[in-house]
Amino acid sequence: MKPRLKRSIRILLVNMIIVGLGVVASELIFGGWLRSNNLYKLNLIQAQTIKYNTENLYLSASPMISYTRDKYGLRGSFGDPSEIDILTVGGSTTDQRNIMDGETWQDVIQARFKQIGNEFVIANAGVDGQSTFGHIKNFDWWFSEIPNLKPKYILFYVGINDFYKDEGAGYDALISTNGTWSVRQTLSEKSAVYNLLRTIKGIYQAQFERKVGLAHHSVNHSKVGWSSNPMLKSYDDLMKTRLNEYAERLNILIDKARDFGSIPIFVTQPSRTYRKKNGVIEGSKWTIRYDNTQINGLDFYYMIRKLDNVTISICRARGVVCIDMAKDTEWEDDDFYDRWHMTPKGTIKVGLYLFERLKKIVDAGEQSVVAKAGSFPND
Repeated sequence: MKPRLKRSIRILLVNMIIVGLGVVASELIFGGWLRSNNLYKLNLIQAQTIKYNTENLYLSASPMISYTRDKYGLRGSFGDPSEIDILTVGGSTTDQRNIMDGETWQDVIQARFKQIGNEFVIANAGVDGQSTFGHIKNFDWWFSEIPNLKPKYILFYVGINDFYKDEGAGYDALISTNGTWSVRQTLSEKSAVYNLLRTIKGIYQAQFERKVGLAHHSVNHSKVGWSSNPMLKSYDDLMKTRLNEYAERLNILIDKARDFGSIPIFVTQPSRTYRKKNGVIEGSKWTIRYDNTQINGLDFYYMIRKLDNVTISICRARGVVCIDMAKDTEWEDDDFYDRWHMTPKGTIKVGLYLFERLKKIVDAGEQSVVAKAGSFPND
């Protein structure tokens, strides 16, 4: 073997050893090989700020927004989890990925409390696509892993993502802890390098989806056809099983929140699949399938209200506050950029509405009084 080739191979081997030692050191320092790291088992962005362009979603003087999650996967303005007074849990309408840091409805609530001299901290634990299936798992895999997290209240913003759900899927699904355990699952739980690459991939994928139109897209509500006629006459048989199972999950969430040392609060969700016009509910002519049954926007209204009524009923039975925002509010076209998600204008309205209700609850102080102050469904 020629001396030059030997030297090149030697240099290559030395560099590989150095890189290998660096990877091992990084894994031992930042990975979870020496400790359990369940945070990596959830579909969370952690310790990242991502720039999103919202110009195709809604009008804004500054369409480039910053979306930040801290090392625990939370959004919000606070230094340590011990400062959090209200932890908000939900799906994408809680997460608000297309709303600027500092302008989410949680930020609006926190700012209003500050204006009246109350340093009340609201944290955002929304996960895009997550339903009550995932909310239940959050307590075991996520919240319990966050040091010093002891919020006085946990606010569940629920309904829409449970409309179709029979079992947890997508962002609801956590890595199984029984049965077979793959190399990929082990890396997901333990490896810092693997999860760094996964985060980078997720950021790239989010940006790519926006470019090719797979992410959230805007709906021109002024051009939507509206109807006062539902396609179905009855929904009881169609929804019975899902409603019963949804009620069971709500009871589990109440138990989980109380076991966590927190007071649960539930809030129902509005959407722009329907509207109130001259006191009459109209639904969009847009149609979707509920299992094998076709429904329009007015059917969706009647069906989601059945889901909301389950929420209200369970809350009343368990002595828990339910704020029925879906019924208690009226919205305009430019409050939503699609059928489900709010523009900054709509987000402000959500924040101001919830602040007024939450202020009553905070002022009441005790759970025995909260039921009277928090409203069943609205005072």
